[in-house]
Amino acid sequence: MGEVKARVPDGAWYPAARALVALLAARGLGAVVLAHGAVRVWNPAGEADASDKLGQAMSPGLRQELQCGRRADGVLWWFWVWSGPTRQSPPDLEPLCPIEDAETAAARIDKVLAVPFAEASVKAV
Repeated sequence: MGEVKARVPDGAWYPAARALVALLAARGLGAVVLAHGAVRVWNPAGEADASDKLGQAMSPGLRQELQCGRRADGVLWWFWVWSGPTRQSPPDLEPLCPIEDAETAAARIDKVLAVPFAEASVKAV
């Protein structure tokens, strides 16, 4: 695959990021476009209850960051951003899909951040 250049200064990624955020919102996920080709996504069902102060302090919830970058062939792709092996390490970037394929990206992100029985547990209480 070759080296990924993480920053995409030409703004070509921005319309794709907005489209991805809209698709994620339709699936019930929160998402925000960040600078430098990044999108942060979270699942509200994975958040601690607002009245649970300890839960809010101890649980980061279900969150994932994506980064847009050019592969060695120049094609823009979305990459999963995973933390490196140490705090000083740069993040690991794993290919997700081409940025034009927003449906595939949204489906994969939704699957990773899924809380399969969240609604069932709320109804049972």
